[in-house]
Amino acid sequence: MNKGLIIGIIVVLLVLAGALGYAYMNSSANVTSLNNRVATLKSQLNSVNSSYMQLQQNYTTIQNELSVYKSNINSLKNDLSQNSSLVVLNAAFSHWDYIAIENSSLLSMQYASNATLNWIGGPLSGTYSGVNNITNVWNKFFGLWSAVWFYTPSPPSVTVSGNSANVSSEVQFVLTSFKTPLEVDYLNITYYLNFYLMGSQWLITHEVWHIESHGPISYTYNYVSYLQSQEVMNISFSHWDYIAIENTSLLVPQYYSNATLIWIGGPLSGTYNGIQNISAVWNRFFGLWSAVWFYTVNPPTLSESNGNYYVNATVQWVLTSFKTPMQVNSIITNYTLEFQMINGVPLITYEIWHIVGAQIISYSASYVESLQSQALLNASFSHWNNIAIENLSLVMTQYEQNSSLQWIGGKLAGNYTNYTQISQVWNKFFSLWAAVWFYSEAPPMVTLNISGGFVTGGTVTADIQFVVQSSSNTSVFEYIDVVYTLDFQFINGKYYITHEIFDNVGSGPLSQVAPFT
Repeated sequence: MNKGLIIGIIVVLLVLAGALGYAYMNSSANVTSLNNRVATLKSQLNSVNSSYMQLQQNYTTIQNELSVYKSNINSLKNDLSQNSSLVVLNAAFSHWDYIAIENSSLLSMQYASNATLNWIGGPLSGTYSGVNNITNVWNKFFGLWSAVWFYTPSPPSVTVSGNSANVSSEVQFVLTSFKTPLEVDYLNITYYLNFYLMGSQWLITHEVWHIESHGPISYTYNYVSYLQSQEVMNISFSHWDYIAIENTSLLVPQYYSNATLIWIGGPLSGTYNGIQNISAVWNRFFGLWSAVWFYTVNPPTLSESNGNYYVNATVQWVLTSFKTPMQVNSIITNYTLEFQMINGVPLITYEIWHIVGAQIISYSASYVESLQSQALLNASFSHWNNIAIENLSLVMTQYEQNSSLQWIGGKLAGNYTNYTQISQVWNKFFSLWAAVWFYSEAPPMVTLNISGGFVTGGTVTADIQFVVQSSSNTSVFEYIDVVYTLDFQFINGKYYITHEIFDNVGSGPLSQVAPFT
């Protein structure tokens, strides 16, 4: 073979071998690069999966927080609705009190500019539109009467819907006329008030004053029957109040000896016969709660059959527990009380305490303070009411043992420095009068004492006018104007009076009664 040809072939083979070697090395590098790329993508995929799992956890957390937020919003709406009802009810009572103190200036500020007053019955019957016309008719009314007092025989009904609210109630006004100053008359009024929230104030847009009955105060058979019904209702409220103040000694005398208490729901569920068993279960109940308040969700209903009286009501109890003193609880009960007249006195023969709902209530600090202020007002009005009904035992339960009473003016003037002396002076006061009525000349002022974030007591000041009927001559009616000061101390969940000032700034025949000077 040609030597040159052989050499050429060898050169070609070497070139091909080099090319193949280079191609192999280049392919191996590509495989390595692909493997690295795959590893990188796997790492990124794992990172994406981890992020996805974290997002799912965050989404679940957000859903749970949203559920709690919605629950809190609903709770706040319920609290706002309840608070609005209290504000509207306070506006209604202020309205009636302004009528009682015959102050047309305060009345006119409660009306919307286009308000209407529908007056049904009596010489002022008609429809009055606008504040000026409404003020004029009230001034005519005040021109008929030298003095006015009022009370509601049963709790008013309040409904609130958005910015609108309605109050309906039976209101009895006791009055003395300029024409017949020695005669005391009454007006039984069916009252309707429509309010609308304008800015931050509930203003009256429509009012109905409907005179159902009127005349001089007398005691016919029907009126005696009415008084018995009222006494039964009063005893019912006293019964719930004695439960609220956790006083077994006051509860027990309200029962007939063989009475029955049926307790439905909760740890005390059962049937208890006889006063001893009933007293024992109430003591067990009081052992659970450090403080108790109550109100009737709707006005109680009263019926009579064969001389027995029946009271039915939905009663809500607000309580604080010894086990959880910072927690406020609520118990809703369907209540039934049966009374028999025993020797002219209504006594409980049958009672049902039926728990139909229970929950935990949470309050802000400001709302707790408002409740404490209301509790002070309640204690003050209870004190004046117990004086008005001349019930010495109820009056004295409100005092702390070493309390003091400063009586300024009148036959009983002096300083009384202990429980016994205070009891004696009230007994003297009650012996002077056959009957007593009262009202506040203006809304009482409340000052709370707060120490370490807790309410320790407070002071209530008010101008109180008492109307009294002489024991020695029941045809004589007089008035007593008192600048009242009550100092309270919060002890074991209850407000007790520690110091009291009864400042008699004016008194005389009812025909000469005048506003406070």
